[in-house]
Amino acid sequence: MTTFIKSNPDGSTVIQGTIEQASMLKCPHCIIVFEHYRPDGSCRCNDPNETIMKEWGYKWRKGQWQ
Repeated sequence: MTTFIKSNPDGSTVIQGTIEQASMLKCPHCIIVFEHYRPDGSCRCNDPNETIMKEWGYKWRKGQWQ
C-alpha cells in the first residue's frame, strides 16, 4: 500500500489517500500521482481527459496516452 501525502506551504501535511502498489504497477507509465488513479485503483491512461498526462507532454493516440 502506498500513501500519498500533500505538503502545504505552511508546513502542514494532508493524507490524500492510499493506493495498492499492484495498481500503480499496472499503469503502463507507472505514474506516481494520486489523482492519476480512480477510486477502484485503475489508472487514467485510457482517459482522454486526463490533465496530468497532457501537461507532461504525452500525446493521445489510438485510445491511450503515449
